[in-house]
Amino acid sequence: MNNSAVSFRKARLAISFIFFTNGMGFASIAPHLPWFQNKFQLTESEMGLMLLCHAIGAVTMMLVAGRVIQSFGSRLPVIVGGCLLILLLPLVFWLDQIPIIILVLIIAGAGIGTMDVAMNAQAVIVENGLGKPIMSSFHGLWSLGAMTGGATATFALTMGFTPLQHVAFSSFILTMILGASSLSMIPYSQEEKGEKTPLLVRPSGKVLSLGLLCLLGMVSEGTAVDWSAIYSSSVLNASPSQAALTFTIFTMTMMIGRLTGDWVILKLGKVQLVRFTAALGAVGLGLGLMWGTTFSAWLGFACLGFGLANIVPIMFGEASRIPGVSAGTGIAGVATLGYCGFLLGPPMIGFLAELIGLQGALGLIVVFCVILGIFGPGMLDQNKATKN
Repeated sequence: MNNSAVSFRKARLAISFIFFTNGMGFASIAPHLPWFQNKFQLTESEMGLMLLCHAIGAVTMMLVAGRVIQSFGSRLPVIVGGCLLILLLPLVFWLDQIPIIILVLIIAGAGIGTMDVAMNAQAVIVENGLGKPIMSSFHGLWSLGAMTGGATATFALTMGFTPLQHVAFSSFILTMILGASSLSMIPYSQEEKGEKTPLLVRPSGKVLSLGLLCLLGMVSEGTAVDWSAIYSSSVLNASPSQAALTFTIFTMTMMIGRLTGDWVILKLGKVQLVRFTAALGAVGLGLGLMWGTTFSAWLGFACLGFGLANIVPIMFGEASRIPGVSAGTGIAGVATLGYCGFLLGPPMIGFLAELIGLQGALGLIVVFCVILGIFGPGMLDQNKATKN
């Protein structure tokens, strides 16, 4: 085995832990959002504004992430962005002044925006180096991290720990993982430089089309992350641990779907996978919302997790292989639109919930899943979307 193969295998393990770290860091906050909302007595629209602050920082950095990666490589932005995300998380639950919390959320959002684009760029380098589809498995590790964050939050709440204690402990663990993983990532000297990337990535052509589909998928995913626990708590009157379990179930099924996604793609192809799973998400969540019980919420968000699991990784993979477009530029363009949905979607749901109620607002996700099932398969490369 040559040194290059060994390097890519080590990098794959490192990037797997990076995706896990990103997912767990993000999800360590989500189960505690009902507590945060109650602490400051925020309405759904006010809670949406708080989530919007996080989105502003993330989207701003995603707009320039392609140029940053072109200039410094993807390894350094992963490290810097990860540190901002992990180290600022406990402050959200420690501070009592809303203006300062808003500033912290914006900076933490900038960290997660930088880290997200850069770690996906690293993942594409490793995938191309190994010569086989592994993108879904990376995103599966993100879901594993998110599930771990949700599960540890559920356990912490059950055992009587405060949100600050749980998040501070999680941040300590994630800092250790980030530091160790950064040693084996692909360095800038081994990355393909490609053409000069513009400072602001403006998606167009196929990048724009993939980005819009990714936006719908990530609006749905972000809404489930931020509102599933709040929905169970405020609408269904579930206990704090039951509400946190709703989030955990969603991330668990998404993790299972992504970890098995690469194998399913080889067997069924991307087109059939996107078509079937989008339908599963729409039907499952729709029935769960109509039933209106805690159990039906668990079932509905479980189906949504399976339904959304592989749509975003597939779109990212397609964006990295568009002829005439560098992988970094393609991913940055799709990620900008996609993560706009992930981060701006939850505030939008909050504002809509003020008008028609949270249960009705979540019905919009059912519509998005239907759109993904209809238009998503047509955007995939048919040669790569069928059985090999």
